[in-house]
Amino acid sequence: MLTVIMAISLLSWAPAGVSAAEQASWTIVLRPTDFVVGDALGQLHTHRQWITGFDERSGVFEIALRRKAIAISAPHCRMDYLILTIPVYYPENPKQASVRERRVVYDALVALQAKGKGSATVAVEAPGPLARPGKRGIELLACNLYFAFPISVQVSTQ
Repeated sequence: MLTVIMAISLLSWAPAGVSAAEQASWTIVLRPTDFVVGDALGQLHTHRQWITGFDERSGVFEIALRRKAIAISAPHCRMDYLILTIPVYYPENPKQASVRERRVVYDALVALQAKGKGSATVAVEAPGPLARPGKRGIELLACNLYFAFPISVQVSTQ
């Protein structure tokens, strides 16, 4: 009985948000007009310094997702874009993609946008502290999303 009371009291002190078991994740479909990637990020009129290319050492890159094109609620985001980032590559972490795999994804998204037609299906997530239950399901607490691992991006040119 004491164990149950202790567990209930610990749960009542848990911070509000999405638990690890409730990791917020989505699969989104991006068309070329739904996102900005590469050098074009430097042309966005936001108060944010974007990563405008691919970092060959860390494998990091960013994409600006037009909020109107994505069905993910982010009521606290004050930009017209959500920030989709691929986390830094750490070789000792088994749950990730190599720098080479990341480069393939980046190049495919740049090519898709340059071609102007087709789509990319992307798995994204927001770790527990960055999301919480809201009026319309899980909502972001800021503008940030991350590529989900194992990395899942499928590009169609049709």
